[in-house]
Amino acid sequence: MKKEYIFISHTKKDKEFCDVFDNVVARVGIKAFRSEFETIPPPPWKTIRKAMNKSIALFFLVGKELVRSQELNAPEWRFTQNWITYEMGLACQLAIDVWAICDDVPINFPMPYINNYLPASLRHKHIFDYVRGILEAYKRGEIFFIPYSPDPMSGRHIAVRCPYKNCRMEFNVHVEFQLGDKIRCPQCLGDIEFKERF
Repeated sequence: MKKEYIFISHTKKDKEFCDVFDNVVARVGIKAFRSEFETIPPPPWKTIRKAMNKSIALFFLVGKELVRSQELNAPEWRFTQNWITYEMGLACQLAIDVWAICDDVPINFPMPYINNYLPASLRHKHIFDYVRGILEAYKRGEIFFIPYSPDPMSGRHIAVRCPYKNCRMEFNVHVEFQLGDKIRCPQCLGDIEFKERF
């Protein structure tokens, strides 16, 4: 089966952030699956699995409302968390890329599997343009393996391994960091400090 879609995972409460991502998708002209859970015919896991089988990558959009619902331990959070785990597990099983894109918010819940991390908002023009380039690469059939090198001739890559022994997750980080900058590991939520310019 030809993989021609990208799968968008989100919460409908982050509609504005999701709409910005949809805008990038529309400019590139790549096919995308984005559906509100309530509109998926039961049983929803079948529709999700079918769409994921056609997808080259999963983009998980971490918006302010998703982070807020986890902080408040809102009742719908447990429901959302189950679907996050299902979608990421399915993507891992299918060996497709899994992205976490954060709307200028720190991840505050563990993500069992990602291989590409963009902890910056699409509302910044340079990030919007960068993601547009990513989607254009997918449209051409490219994959973002770990370690990914933006310029293969340089030998430089953007892969990071979490330093904590109980984690050791490895992923590509798609933003530039300066000496001393920190990000939160998307799996164990421990701080990762950059000891050199990245």
